[in-house]
Amino acid sequence: MIRAAVLAVAVSVAAAAAGCARRAPPPPVPGPIGGALLALAGELGNPPSEVAATWARVAEIAGRVAERRRQEGGDLAGGLNAVVFGELGFAREIDDPGLRFLTLPGVTEGRRGGCLGLGALYLVLAELLGAPLEGVLVPGHFFVRVPGPPPRNLELLRRGEVMPDQWYRSKYGPWPAGVSSAYGRAVSVTELVAIHWFNAGNLRRRAGDLAGAGRAFARAAAGFPAFAEAQASQGVVLQLQGRLADAEAAYRAAARARPDLPGLADNLAWLAAERVGQFAPARVPVAEPAEQTVEERKPLAVPSIQ
Repeated sequence: MIRAAVLAVAVSVAAAAAGCARRAPPPPVPGPIGGALLALAGELGNPPSEVAATWARVAEIAGRVAERRRQEGGDLAGGLNAVVFGELGFAREIDDPGLRFLTLPGVTEGRRGGCLGLGALYLVLAELLGAPLEGVLVPGHFFVRVPGPPPRNLELLRRGEVMPDQWYRSKYGPWPAGVSSAYGRAVSVTELVAIHWFNAGNLRRRAGDLAGAGRAFARAAAGFPAFAEAQASQGVVLQLQGRLADAEAAYRAAARARPDLPGLADNLAWLAAERVGQFAPARVPVAEPAEQTVEERKPLAVPSIQ
């Protein structure tokens, strides 16, 4: 299904480009990252015309970066930062996790994005420019890294400032190390898309769309099994739907991925109490209160990647 969506997007991009062929050369064909993120934008409700327009905007930004590097020299990071944050005035969004700050159409049209939206844009631009760049996940946050030696972390909520590994560990850590960890390493294209589905699931859950949230979290968990937050969030939705055995299975999967995930032990304890009838079934929260009494408690949700 995903591959078919990517092909459909590519066709729509080509058709849009053909209509402008006399005025400008057609945009390049999307690579694996660009194709996957354009397909995702389509699945999240952007019409083909907007997806095509988005790709044209991305290609234009990449052309600006290439031209700047031809004229002034400099490395990829410097060129990206100068064009995206300097010339074009892109800005960070740290309060609103909405889709317009997450997906390529919203980020490129509004020139504003969260860490994941801006990070995805940088990854697509680097792919178009034929330069290596990695997306890196840490608990609750996403950034990009220029491979070394030495590697350089670009913090896009600070206009691409280079930040050391220790800064991320101090601000977002600690987190488990090792090859099986979801954190601190380059994510794959499939994992990148899964992180987007995780954020989309949180948006749907907050809106009270449990069925839609469940589908999004299932996509996130399937695409990124080591991402404990996705497994746990799927468990929250299943518990709110009264599917307690399935919720426990999701929580156990999260525990295998990251035993120390904050809130997971509490959710398992609440689930166990609910299963033996100690407390009333969990209900869909209208909001997420800072504090909850035992009587009104809901399973704890995992925040989006911001």
